Amino acid sequence: MPRRRWISLLRWLPGTLLLVGLAVVALRKVEWAHFTEIMQRAEPVYILAAVLLQIGTYVCAAATLQRGIKASGVGRSLLGLVPLGLAKLFVDQVVPTGGLGGTVLVVRALERRGVARGVATAAVVVNTLAFYASYALAVAGALGFLWMRHGISRTILFLVTVFAIYAVAMPVLILWIVYGGRRTRPGWLSRIPGLVKAIHAMEEAPTSTLRHPMLFLESIALQLGIIVLDALTLDFLLRSIGYPASFHVVFTSFVLASIAATLSLLPGGVGSFEAGSVASLRYLGVPLEVALTGTLLLRGLTLWLPMVPGIWFARHEMMGGKEEDAREEAGARESGDRHHHPAARDPARRAAGGKRR
Repeated sequence: MPRRRWISLLRWLPGTLLLVGLAVVALRKVEWAHFTEIMQRAEPVYILAAVLLQIGTYVCAAATLQRGIKASGVGRSLLGLVPLGLAKLFVDQVVPTGGLGGTVLVVRALERRGVARGVATAAVVVNTLAFYASYALAVAGALGFLWMRHGISRTILFLVTVFAIYAVAMPVLILWIVYGGRRTRPGWLSRIPGLVKAIHAMEEAPTSTLRHPMLFLESIALQLGIIVLDALTLDFLLRSIGYPASFHVVFTSFVLASIAATLSLLPGGVGSFEAGSVASLRYLGVPLEVALTGTLLLRGLTLWLPMVPGIWFARHEMMGGKEEDAREEAGARESGDRHHHPAARDPARRAAGGKRR
């Protein structure tokens, strides 16, 4: 197995161990029979509704891209962008680069669909900035609920503070890259794994597209829609196992779990998201066996089940982009060879060559 693949697999090891440890602790505190009873009374109708809600997140992700390119006067079908929305959400989860992992993927994919590189890059930049703004609003809402109903523990306050710093720093960094470009970008930034190509792509974003307030508002609303749909997915999964919970409980739990997953920098947030979700649900009064079962079902729908189509779409888009790049480079070399060949530059020499034959 190539060394790079081994390194990629090893990155999943800490999260996997954390997830296994969480399962062991949970199983020691509750009886296994409770889990079997919960799964036996699961209602498929609610699970089907949860699947439909997850499909809605891919539609929202595609809509943010559609709005971004439409602001530059380019129209594309929403349905045609849905697979790209799935691939981006998947890559952003698996590659811990603060929402920038899918940047190159989306730019290449939009280029293949006839969208100019600058327009595609601007759409992705708007999408990423809206992502952080939407999460800032979601965190504010979750904190407001906790403050009014349960109080805010020191652990939650610490996590939210660190995330707030992170959520402010990333948009500032993105805007610095877009407006400053290579002139002001520090060299150490290009040495961060997984960010180099994303940074190069963002440097080509036209700043004119970033001056549309309505575009930002629409993108933020759509990104908030993704968060709400994910929280509703957890809500319906809890209902499917016979434990309906208030929306503010599942919303707050999902937001806090997402913060834990983001700050852990683990691929897919494996282990950190599950621990954060179970701990948050328990803090808000949900029984441990219900919290663990609902969390595992949620991760099955949001991470593990979309993994196969997510990988396929991501590889398809990236390989297609690489093939086009290779064809363009080959065409450029061929054109350059014709241009620099002596016979190509001298018609008289070509004619003389013809007479000698």
